[in-house]
Amino acid sequence: MRSSRGQATIDYVALIAVLAVLLTIVLAIASGGAPGIVNAAAGQIRHALCVVSGGPCPDLPPKPCAVASHRDTRHYAVSLVVVRVDRDRYVLREQISDGTVRLTVARSGTLGAEVGVGGRANVTVRGRTVGVTDEARAGAQGVLTSGRVYVARDAREAALLMRAIRDGDDPPAAAREVFYEGGLRGLATIGVGNAAAGASLRGLSGVLAGGRRDRRTGDVTLSVNAAGSGWGAVTVALGGPVATGERGVTLAVTLDRHGRATELSLTASGTLAAGAALPPGLSRALGGRAWAMSTDGRGRRLELGARLDLRDPLVAAAWRRFRDDPESGDAIGGLGEAIRDRSHLDVRMYRTSNTSSGASAGIGQVVQAGGEYEHTIEDSRLLSAASRPAGGLWAQRSDCLPA
Repeated sequence: MRSSRGQATIDYVALIAVLAVLLTIVLAIASGGAPGIVNAAAGQIRHALCVVSGGPCPDLPPKPCAVASHRDTRHYAVSLVVVRVDRDRYVLREQISDGTVRLTVARSGTLGAEVGVGGRANVTVRGRTVGVTDEARAGAQGVLTSGRVYVARDAREAALLMRAIRDGDDPPAAAREVFYEGGLRGLATIGVGNAAAGASLRGLSGVLAGGRRDRRTGDVTLSVNAAGSGWGAVTVALGGPVATGERGVTLAVTLDRHGRATELSLTASGTLAAGAALPPGLSRALGGRAWAMSTDGRGRRLELGARLDLRDPLVAAAWRRFRDDPESGDAIGGLGEAIRDRSHLDVRMYRTSNTSSGASAGIGQVVQAGGEYEHTIEDSRLLSAASRPAGGLWAQRSDCLPA
C-alpha cells in the first residue's frame, strides 16, 4: 500500500507538470507572448509544482539596477632597481533604481618585481598625452585589496557620507559590507614614439580571489576570477558569442550565517567592440538596437548577472564539475547550460566615458627607476536592462529606466 501511494504521488506530480507546460503555452498564445504576463503565471505554476514535489523552491526576484555610476580612481606607482610598488584608491558612487545610493570605498596595494629597457616621460591632461616613450617593461606582483560598502537612503545622506569619506572622517553610518581580495597579476608595456606619432601596447592579467561579508544578514560571499572559462559559460548561456574587450568574469558562492552554501552567482562585463552584434534573443530583450561602440568616443559596456540556487541538485552538480576542472569543455558547457536553464538572468547595457590626467617618467637598462601617477574619472549611465526568470521569457526592466 505504501508503494502504491508513492507511485500515485509520482503520477500526480507528472500530471501536474504536463498541465503546467500546456497552460504556459496557452498563456503565451493568449497574451500574444507578453513576457510579463507569461512570466508571472508560469512562475506561480512552477512554484506550486515545486511545493507539491517537495523540492527546494527558491524565490530569486530581480534586484534593483545601478542606473548611473561615478568612479574616481587614483593610482600611484614607484619602480626602483627591480622592485615595483603600486597604490590605488577608488570611490564608486552608484545610483540605484530603488532610490538608494551605494558607495564603495577601496584601497589596494601591490608589491612585485619589474624589469625593462628604455625610458619614458609623459604628461596626460584630460585624456590628451604629451611626451615620448621608447621602452619595454614586464613584471609580476602580488595584490591585496580591502574595501567597505555603504548604502545611503537618498542623495542627501549620500552627500554626507561622501563628505566624510573625502575629509577622512568616520562616516555617519556603519558600512553595510566589508570585502577583501588578493591574488597575483602580471603586467607588460611596450611603447615607441610620441603621442602624435607612435604606438604603445599595455597588457594586464591576473587571478584574484576574495571574500565579502554582509553585516546586516551575516551572509559571506566567496569569489574567484573565472577569466576565459567563465566567459565560455557566458557564451553558452546567452546563446552565442559576443565580441567584447576588457572582459571580466567572477564566480561567487554565498554562505548563510550557518555556513551553508545557498547561492551561486556569476557576474560578467565587457566593452563592446566596434561593429559588434549581440545574439538575436539578447538584442531583442534590450530593445533591438545596435549597441556597438559609438563614433562619439563613448563606450558601450555589457553586464550580465546570473543567480542560481545551490540546493538545486542539477545546479550543484554542474558547479562541482566546473570547480573540479574549470578548463574542461564539458564542465564549461554544463555550467553554461545550468545558467541558461535554471538561473535568474539580468542583462544591462551602459554608456561609458572616462577621462584621465597624470604623469609618468622612468628609465632603465634591465633595472628600473621611475614613477607614475594617474587620476581617472569614469561615468556610466544605464541605456537598457532586461531580465529573465528561470524557464521564463526575456522582459525589459522598465523599473530601471527613467519614464
